Amino acid sequence: MAVSGTCFVSRATDRRGFPVALAIFGSGAFGVGVFPGNVTPWHGLFALLTFFSGGITVVLSSRVVSRPFSFLCGLFGGISLTVLVSVFFYGLVVGGPSPLAALGSGGIERWVAYPIIIWVPAFGGYLLADADGDVDRPDR
Repeated sequence: MAVSGTCFVSRATDRRGFPVALAIFGSGAFGVGVFPGNVTPWHGLFALLTFFSGGITVVLSSRVVSRPFSFLCGLFGGISLTVLVSVFFYGLVVGGPSPLAALGSGGIERWVAYPIIIWVPAFGGYLLADADGDVDRPDR
């Protein structure tokens, strides 16, 4: 759905980077669904692509939407990317455990994924609203 929605979003916005990031995010999410967790390394690679491009997409969406929703987009994308980058920084550069290691790998993954998962329906609802802020209803 995200990949097919990219065509419509690119027509509706004058930003070039956001639709590209949205298409990469949608492709990564599709790959995570196609390859379950026991299919290594593909599930992990698509999950990493989804998390990284998802955080970037959420941050870029803050330039497409109006306030106050743009602040939430920046916050959600920032949380997701900060947690993801901190885990890689501590694992690859420092070589020690992350300060978030007490959460476990599932807890860390939730801090990366949940802001993106919350953003997806919120952004869809934003796109469905009229310029006046009213939601489109077929009974009007």
